[in-house]
Amino acid sequence: MQTRQRLYSNKKQLLIIVSSCMLLIEIIIFSVAFSKANEQPCIRIVDKNNDIIYESQARTFSVFNIYLFEKKYGPLDNYRVNIEQKNFSFPFRAWFCAAFCVPIFIVLMIAMILKILMKIRNSREK
Repeated sequence: MQTRQRLYSNKKQLLIIVSSCMLLIEIIIFSVAFSKANEQPCIRIVDKNNDIIYESQARTFSVFNIYLFEKKYGPLDNYRVNIEQKNFSFPFRAWFCAAFCVPIFIVLMIAMILKILMKIRNSREK
């Protein structure tokens, strides 16, 4: 009877540890997805007809980007550069997929590693 209670207590502690780790992982996934849902700077290069030629989700336009742009479209002086705030909504599909796939992946990886370690241990005992 004592061993059964001890096993039950160990399983209960393990369940609490695993569930709290999974909850922490879910909170991290949600916070990363939530941080992506806000206004972010966006550089837009517009021609004289107000057609968007180039759009980048960056704060600055590096020298290399200017070189590539001028190689493809011509001198940057012929275009108007606008820095705008672009609003991104909450990435629900990405969050939903990550919320299910990441914990399952972690559990399967831990199970595989434990199985490998058990086989290594059993082969050493023989």
